[in-house]
Amino acid sequence: MKKTLILFFFWLGSGLLTNSLALDVDKSIQIHGFASQGYLHSTNNNFLAESRSGSYEFTDIGINANWAISDSWRVGGQVFYRNLGDYSEDRPVVDWALLDYRPYNVIGIRLGKVKMPLGLYNETRDNDFLRPMIFLPQSIYDESRRDSNLGYLGGGIYGNLPTGSFGDVDYHFFTGEATFPKESILSQSTNRSLNSSISKNNRLPANKKNPLLPAELNSSERINDGIYGGAIVFNSSAVNLRLGLSLLRSKNYIYVNGASEPLTQSTVNSKFVVSLEYNWQDLTFVSEYGEADRTTKSAGVVTIDGPSQSWYVMVNYAPFDQWTFSVLYDEFYRLKFDKGGDTRSQAPPYTGWRKDFGVAASYDLTENWGLKAEYHCVDGAAMQMSVTNPNGTERYWNYFAAKLSYNF
Repeated sequence: MKKTLILFFFWLGSGLLTNSLALDVDKSIQIHGFASQGYLHSTNNNFLAESRSGSYEFTDIGINANWAISDSWRVGGQVFYRNLGDYSEDRPVVDWALLDYRPYNVIGIRLGKVKMPLGLYNETRDNDFLRPMIFLPQSIYDESRRDSNLGYLGGGIYGNLPTGSFGDVDYHFFTGEATFPKESILSQSTNRSLNSSISKNNRLPANKKNPLLPAELNSSERINDGIYGGAIVFNSSAVNLRLGLSLLRSKNYIYVNGASEPLTQSTVNSKFVVSLEYNWQDLTFVSEYGEADRTTKSAGVVTIDGPSQSWYVMVNYAPFDQWTFSVLYDEFYRLKFDKGGDTRSQAPPYTGWRKDFGVAASYDLTENWGLKAEYHCVDGAAMQMSVTNPNGTERYWNYFAAKLSYNF
């Protein structure tokens, strides 16, 4: 933790210096960055870090640059560092890096590692000043899968289409591959699950063992076999209203011990998110609904077959220039048609859902500094990985988060 805090405050100093020097950078080059230090504390279950005893392992640092080569050509990228319990690689990584060609406002092309359009906020999830709460609603924007859901490696077309007096439409359609860092929490969770299955299989009589499972796990690799999708967002000019629809499809394989055939195949047959954001005076109302219809087959056995369900409602109230207060209700079900968790014979039923009620306050200290705090009461342990809770989970739990952020 000491190393993390030193790095955080060093970055803040560097950010202040960079901000003062930004005026001397050519107008075609923009450099921005952010740094934040947070605190997490929870009861009964760990959340993202070892938060039951309180954790300062909640540091984000990023710097991004954009170079407008001409009116139509742009290159850009972002380097990102995160220390968040076991849910991070704890080293700088390239978040996104792209070549952008946009000859007209109605159409452009992006190539490289590009931010994925998912819901209203996935492409801007790193900007603390654009959202009132520390965490986006987890049912749609699962923080434990940020590294694989943030962007895709490939290409996409995008643009803005005017619709006359009604407003305009932003669109982004893409195809490529998803990336899965080997150090990520998802990889750790996969290995833990594989070891558990192998151990159980080894204890069975020879005539009942699954021959597709190896005797031991030496290595595993998750590979994406393609992802494609898109999003459209309608921006009304008559009222402060945004309506969105996101769709994607993907297929992943897990290979173990260097085998030529995958042990596990996971297909997202379709994933969609329907979004609504409405502003009225000092109030902002946001709601999104999503489903992910997926099928997973591991060692010849179907482990998941059906859609998950996610939705939330959030209200933000900004009665003063610097203050914003938020209320959130957020639900996630591992299987839409099994909301009671009745089919989860291998785990407690409450691991099939997550119902989250949260309240938050955000205060803009200055134009560049922000302070946030929030408290959540949660029913259910879906989305909680065993890596963070090796001794199991409990149904009812709470968590508190606070965060100090700097943007330039």
